[in-house]
Amino acid sequence: MEGVKSLLSGKVKYLLLFIVLLAAGVCGISVGLDFWQEWRTPPEQIVGEAMLYAAEAPMYSYTSEAVRIDDGKEILLSCMNGQKKGENVHLFGSVDVVDSQVDVYQIGDTFYRKDIVSGSWMKMTGQNLEATEYLLQEINPLGCLILHANAEVTELKKETVNNVKCRSFQVRSSGENSFLTSVWNEFFYTVWIDKEHRLQKAEVIAGSHEHQGEQLKLTVYFDWECPVEDILPPV
Repeated sequence: MEGVKSLLSGKVKYLLLFIVLLAAGVCGISVGLDFWQEWRTPPEQIVGEAMLYAAEAPMYSYTSEAVRIDDGKEILLSCMNGQKKGENVHLFGSVDVVDSQVDVYQIGDTFYRKDIVSGSWMKMTGQNLEATEYLLQEINPLGCLILHANAEVTELKKETVNNVKCRSFQVRSSGENSFLTSVWNEFFYTVWIDKEHRLQKAEVIAGSHEHQGEQLKLTVYFDWECPVEDILPPV
């Protein structure tokens, strides 16, 4: 009887070892397949999916900083914070170049802008929509992240952004923001994208049409995890 128990005990050990090795093998194969699929995905597709995700994601927040570089000297232009939930957007921060605060809401097709002097809210709808969209192009950093379909993409190195492992890519594109392209050209983008094809960071550098040696540098950090409360009309 003792011999049978010993034999069974030995078989159980080998069985458990086999199950553990099998599970490890399955996990290894799964990781390997994920790595192979990611490796063979064209860089243009990864960047395109990340841009599309940012445009269509139901909720996120971000911070941005824009500076003007003049002969190597950086001059702060703006520091902005943004939140999106559904179709609604709240954008607020400072525009240092004119020493002013900005606080705007886009609620559906209605635009709200706070008058800094009086503290009251200006409401614009309907016929004012085109003008408000142009204003948003000027102050909304996400307007820089609209790229032409034929953008040139080059993969760079892997880096960690906000404690998230990312692959970085350089993108050369003329951009599609009419306000920005009227002042700046030769757009160079660097984007940091996580394994879920979400933007964690984006940096845009553009040259001036008129002044050689002058550049615009915009840096945007994204937060996909922090919950965003419902964005409602200001009162």
